[in-house]
Amino acid sequence: MVFLFDNKLIYVICIEKQMKEYFNNFNGGKGLDHWSPSSSQNFTRLLINYSLPQEVRRSFKIRYKAPFGNLTNNTAQRLKCEILYEGDKKIQLANKDYDDVFNQELTKINKDSEPVDDKDNIAREAMLEAAHQTIQNIFKVLQEIFGNEKLVAERYVASKLKEMIHDIIGRIDYESNSAIGEAKTKPPTLRKKKGKDEYYLATTNLPTEPDTLHASQVSFYYHCTKRKPFLFYVNEKDYIIFDDSHELLSKDYLEEQYNLMTKKLLSWEQLIIFCKGDLNKLAHFAEPPELNHPFYYRDLIQQQKQQIKQLWGLDAN
Repeated sequence: MVFLFDNKLIYVICIEKQMKEYFNNFNGGKGLDHWSPSSSQNFTRLLINYSLPQEVRRSFKIRYKAPFGNLTNNTAQRLKCEILYEGDKKIQLANKDYDDVFNQELTKINKDSEPVDDKDNIAREAMLEAAHQTIQNIFKVLQEIFGNEKLVAERYVASKLKEMIHDIIGRIDYESNSAIGEAKTKPPTLRKKKGKDEYYLATTNLPTEPDTLHASQVSFYYHCTKRKPFLFYVNEKDYIIFDDSHELLSKDYLEEQYNLMTKKLLSWEQLIIFCKGDLNKLAHFAEPPELNHPFYYRDLIQQQKQQIKQLWGLDAN
C-alpha cells in the first residue's frame, strides 16, 4: 500500500510515467529504455539506429572489419579473463584451448553476419591470419597493462544525471581491481593489386594519438569505476597503449568528457519529450542523412532506405 500525503507526489508520478511513454516509439514501437556511451556522438545516426525496428536494424549489412574486431577481442577475452558477463549471466571461463575458442568465435561471427559481396567474402577469408597475429598482440597488451591480475570482461556499468530519464549503460572490455582497458582493433584493409583482378590485405596504421570519440567512451567507464584508464589500439603487426599520462586520458579531461556526454544525452531526452516522442518531428531537429555516404550508409537495403526517407520526408524515388 502507498500512502500519498499530498497531490504533489501523484503529479510527479504521473508526469514521470508520461515522459517515459514518449520513448515508446523507438525500436519499432518496443521502446527505448537506456543509452549507450556512444549514443551521444551523432543525433542523426541515433535516430536511424533507435527508430527502426530491431529486425530491420539486424538486416544491416556488415563488412568484415566489425566481425574482425569481434573475433579477435572475444577470443582474447575468453582466453585471458576469468569471468565474462553475458547480460545477467556471470560466466566462469574454464576453456583455455586456443584453437577451440577461436573456432567457436569464428563460427559465431559467420552465423551472425554473412559476407556482403564477393569482395567482402575474399576479405573474410584473408583476414584469418591477421586475426591470429592481432590476438597475440592483445595478449601482449594485457600482460603489459594488468600483469598477473585477475581479469573480468564485459561487466555492465550504469550511470546518469539525476535529471535524466534513462541510464547510460556500457560494458567494460577488460577490468581488474586496479585498472580498466578499452580495446580498439585496426583490421587490415583490402586493396586491389594494380592492373590485376586480385586483392591483398594491407596493414592499417595505428594512431599516434587517442581518438577523441574513444576517449569519450573511456570517460564513462572511468566515471563508473574510478580505476586507472587504458585505451589501446592493436593490429597484426604492433600495438600502442595510452594511459592517464596522456592529456586525453587525464582525470580532468575524462571528467569533462563525461559531463559533456551526459549533458548532451539529457538535452536529447528533453527534445524527445518536447516532441512527445514523434519521430518525424524529431527528424526535423536532425541533419538528414547522406544515404550515398561511402561508409555509413552504402550497404543499406532498400527497406532500410525507404524507412529512413519516410522519417525525414525525403523523396522516396
